[in-house]
Amino acid sequence: MWYSIDYNRLGSLLLPTFLRKKNLMEFVQTLLLPIDSLYYFWKNWRIDNIIKLEHSGQICYLRKILNDEFDPIEKRIRVESGNLYETTYIYTAGEEKEVSLYTETENNPIWLRADSETADSGLDFIVWVPVGVYDASYFKLLSLINFYKAGGKRYNIIINE
Repeated sequence: MWYSIDYNRLGSLLLPTFLRKKNLMEFVQTLLLPIDSLYYFWKNWRIDNIIKLEHSGQICYLRKILNDEFDPIEKRIRVESGNLYETTYIYTAGEEKEVSLYTETENNPIWLRADSETADSGLDFIVWVPVGVYDASYFKLLSLINFYKAGGKRYNIIINE
């Protein structure tokens, strides 16, 4: 490709053939070392930018980029919709509404959920993260999610045990 340059080889090829001695070649390579290190940083920066351009805020891409960055082996990070469960409202029998709270003998339990798990939470997606990833790199996780999410989308990070 046009950006693949071996500066040590280029330096030796630009020397006239009668000056291609070992000491002079090493001297030229020493002179080219700062340019080679700048090229190395530029090439890595280019690869990072290509990765950023190839991924978007879609759930599949967000899950992939988070797993590639934080959990490349086990891939335990999940991204799910913010509306996990329908909201169930509990009323007393005196209010004469649809759902009332039952006793244990009536054998009709109602499972209560956290606000972040119900349909009217206002969240667009939930990121489930293992404890180790959450503790080790919380701020990098936040910055990656904020970078890739679409504008105006709301999310919550929940620790997956």
